[in-house]
Amino acid sequence: MLLSDEPIIIDGSHGEGGGQILRTGLAMSAITGRSLKIHSIRANRPKPGLANQHLTGLRAIQEICGASVEGDNIGSTSISFSPSNIEHGEHEFRVGTAGSITLVLQTVLPALASVKGISKISVTGGTDVKWSPPMDYYRLMLFPLLKKAGLNCTLKIKQRGYYPRGGGEVEVGIEASGDFDQITIENSDEICKVSGIINITGLPAAIAERIRGSLIQHLPDRYSSITKINIDQMKKGPSQGVGVTLTASDGENILGASALGERGKPAEKVGKECASQLMKEIEGGAGVDIYASDQLLPYLAFSEPGSFYKTRTLTNHTKTNVWTIEHFLGEIFEIDEKPNIARISKR
Repeated sequence: MLLSDEPIIIDGSHGEGGGQILRTGLAMSAITGRSLKIHSIRANRPKPGLANQHLTGLRAIQEICGASVEGDNIGSTSISFSPSNIEHGEHEFRVGTAGSITLVLQTVLPALASVKGISKISVTGGTDVKWSPPMDYYRLMLFPLLKKAGLNCTLKIKQRGYYPRGGGEVEVGIEASGDFDQITIENSDEICKVSGIINITGLPAAIAERIRGSLIQHLPDRYSSITKINIDQMKKGPSQGVGVTLTASDGENILGASALGERGKPAEKVGKECASQLMKEIEGGAGVDIYASDQLLPYLAFSEPGSFYKTRTLTNHTKTNVWTIEHFLGEIFEIDEKPNIARISKR
């Protein structure tokens, strides 16, 4: 691929104007070798600019690809990023707050997937926090999907981290072939398995049992014989909290949903919220849930032409990711959006 020496310039206020542009832009810059400038970072957020988790993601990808960086400080609304070569290895990153670990991984995983090798990434921060996928969603949902693209990931959760103290600690093992296999994910067929994990730390086990009871109550009776929900309890940790992740599989495709406990939020509401989200995905009939649809896009971008997947609707995150990726690669996606389903394919 013949690349221009001119940097890619991206307006961080575009679309939902959050951290997604930053994460995807950095990953794409590392993979393509194109320099990147982003301005107006997180302009549509109450506190614009880089927060701890964004800065950690920036420094993580900087270390992995030997990039030179300007603007890498808390609150910065613009950065310049010039990558070198992506290298596998062992890395340790600390968010320092309850900032999301999974959002840090969103920055580095596509880059590591593009180069053959093995890495071990240790990250401390928030494992189960608002506005981001929980670690169990990655374990049960995203990592199995990434295997379709040729990326094998393992996960060990040493400590859970919740808002506001964080302190969670995870280890992610990554084995990449360096090639993105063809991705084809059709509509889901009849669900044959529903599984989930309720994680709870520093709180009475009865709360998790109430969540499990609510999940079962709000799932259709036809799933009762194929549903298995485990409780992952840690009696003590750096912070306390509770969350749940559910998946549904037809034997080939996997759909996911999650919900997080909060102070004053009844356990029964947590269970109902997660079950209701999962049922929306199942009843939508697509092969990829709306939360995974944007996260798969960097892998789809480098897969073989003709790769595709279907989701029930296009989220703002998905649209933002398409827009960001096409700054680097041109109009490579074809989107067929209908009232009840959307098909995203690689040209």
